[in-house]
Amino acid sequence: MSRYTVVSAREAEDELASIWMADRNREQVSAAANAADRLLGENPLQDSVYLSEQLRRRDIPPLRFYFEVREEDRVVVISNVARLPD
Repeated sequence: MSRYTVVSAREAEDELASIWMADRNREQVSAAANAADRLLGENPLQDSVYLSEQLRRRDIPPLRFYFEVREEDRVVVISNVARLPD
């Protein structure tokens, strides 16, 4: 069971959809998005990089996720998604 609820901002959802539509390997993009939901829900601080204030980053190839952890609410908010360079 997940320890955190993972939600995505509208912008992140739109970015992920655009990446998926343009990518040749949509299965890999979908697998990374599913892994992000699972991994960030279990332990969002593990293998993530602190950027500033509350913003963190985690790479799950072929994607990079930018997110904020709201400890008091046990929520992870994905704010942006980017495609990693090949």
